[in-house]
Order: sequence, then C-alpha cells, then structure tokens
Amino acid sequence: MQSQRLAYLDQVRGYAIFGMILVNVLGLFNGIPWMFTHHHEGFSYADHIAPLFVFIVGMGFRGSFQKTVGFNGLTQARKRAARRYLIICGLGLLYGGFNLMVSIWDALMDIGISGILALPFMHRSTAVRIAAGCGFLALYQALFSLTGYGEWVVDNSINGGPLGPLSWVFILFLGSAADDWTRNRSRNAITTRLFTAAITLSLAGWLVRVGWPGLKPVWHFSPYAMTAPYPLYAAGLSFFCILIFYWICEVWGAQLPLLTPMGKNPLVLYLLQAILVLVAELLIPDSLGILPAVGLFMTVLGICYGAGRYLEIKGRIIKIG
Repeated sequence: MQSQRLAYLDQVRGYAIFGMILVNVLGLFNGIPWMFTHHHEGFSYADHIAPLFVFIVGMGFRGSFQKTVGFNGLTQARKRAARRYLIICGLGLLYGGFNLMVSIWDALMDIGISGILALPFMHRSTAVRIAAGCGFLALYQALFSLTGYGEWVVDNSINGGPLGPLSWVFILFLGSAADDWTRNRSRNAITTRLFTAAITLSLAGWLVRVGWPGLKPVWHFSPYAMTAPYPLYAAGLSFFCILIFYWICEVWGAQLPLLTPMGKNPLVLYLLQAILVLVAELLIPDSLGILPAVGLFMTVLGICYGAGRYLEIKGRIIKIG
C-alpha cells in the first residue's frame, strides 16, 4: 500500500497554490505579461493552474474513496463524498459572492459539481471512468457547438459557466486514472504511463482544436469556453507536472523549497489567498508597475507560506470530510 501522504503530491499541491497566488496577484495589475493572465483565446501559464487543482482532486478522490469503501462500504463512501462536494459547492457560492452568472464558476464550484458528477463512477475501473469523462466532455462540446450556449458563455461567463463542470469532470476523471497508474507500480511503469498520457492528451488537445475540412471548424481554446481542446491539453500538462514532481521527490529524493507546507493544507490557503487578493484589489490601484506587483506577490506568498508552515508544525491537516 502507498503511504497516506506522498511527498510528491504535497509538493505538486504546493506548486498549484504557488501558481494560483502568482497569477491571482499579478492579474490585479495592468501591463502584466500575457503568460500570467487569462484570455478568451489561447493557453497561458495562468490557464494551467485551475486544471491542475482539479486533476489533483481527482487523484485524491479516487484514493480516499476506495479506502472508505474498504472500511465502510460503497453506500457510506458515496454519502461521505457527496457531503464533501456539496460543502465545496457551498464554499464556491460564498467565494463567488452568489454571482450565479460569472463569479461562482471558479475552481471551487467546478470541483464541487465535478465531484458529484463523478461520484457514480468512482468505484468503477479506470477504463470506465475515462469513458465517462469522455462522454461528459462530448456532451458539453455538443451543447456548446450545436446550441446558443457557446456564444453566450464566451461573452458572459468564465470556466464554461453553469455547464462547465461537464467539461471539468473530464480532468477530474483523468486525475483519478493517474492515481490508479501510480499505485503499487514500479518506477518504470509509472514513468511510462504518465509520460504516455501526457504526450497523448497534449497532442489530442491541439488536434481537436484545428479545423477539419468538411467536418468541423476551429474550436475555441481557452478556459472561458472549456471546449474539448482546453481540458485535453490541460490534462496532458497535468500528467507532465505529476511526472516531474514524482521524479524530483520519489526518484531523486529532493523537494523544492516552500511547497510542502502549502501543499498539506491547500483548501485553507486557497481561501486565505482569496481574502488577501480581495483586500489588495480594494486598496491598491491597478496602474502600479511590475515591481509593486512582484512585491505584493511576495507578501501574499509569505503570509500563505507562514500559515501553511504553522499548521504543519502543529500537525494539523484541515480538510472537508
């Protein structure tokens, strides 16, 4: 059996928190480089952070769900998971200020609804879960392309809007597959599976983006639309990220500074940075240059790291369920 906490997963969670703070803080200011902000078309550094969160949630969901099934049975495992993801949906409502058109469709709400959508399949085989994810993604793409929903959501909402979880759950299912492929296997087997998935999905994202003469036009490629190219490519990058941290921590025996304390309590730090960013947005003008922006990022990062380190020293892991 794997240990309950794996060093590389705490590291990659911490990296996701680091990246989230970076793009959220820099995004408050004008004149920030393209790669650190979100766009209606294209894939920037900022656009890979939220999918990585959802992917990691999928990994943790699969492992914890199977463990609960083993101890308490399938019915209790489903009840516990449903409660957890409903609470996350509630936090998403609060985080988004109950703005049902735009703001609530951030990572928390997408994780909460995706978790509920994935719940009936989480005890099934890897192949069934991947097939379910592809089915949800195909349904979202059809609704986007064949109805007026696509035009509306790109102009009016974020992350695919109310139907976006149909697309986000694909990433969560791929994360659950990654948990299967890294559990009780050799280094070579893990590396091969993660690398193959990363290459395949990344290439698939670009392939489905382009126009196919006589079959389909060019599809949108951004988190605003959440059409198939984005979750495919983002899932591929998430596999790459997991592979990189697996090698750093489990093969080379190293760890990157700052990340582990932040990775052990990601929900707490997610909410803490949201409060800090909101205060900064209210108090600091967006016309300041790059140096003040970097200074604010370092300040918020320092506060979040300090909170994470304090909880680590106290041995506290705060999570739902």
